[in-house]
Amino acid sequence: MDPLPDEGSPVPRVHPLEIPFVWFGLQLIEYVIVWGLISTFLPDTMPGPVGWTLFLVLMVGLTIVNYRIRRRFIPR
Repeated sequence: MDPLPDEGSPVPRVHPLEIPFVWFGLQLIEYVIVWGLISTFLPDTMPGPVGWTLFLVLMVGLTIVNYRIRRRFIPR
């Protein structure tokens, strides 16, 4: 079975963001990048809950933005 249908096929092609593995993989990469930036630029004298709160706020924001991008560019 061919994973990508031909141009004249009635079966629609699958957008990469529709594949859960790709979707969650990209989010995981973003989360790792954000965690690296926070741990690099946040001073060591900053209390622990501040870093976790910043991380949580950024993760929720990124998830909302990613979901809106996914909804906009996949017109199903």
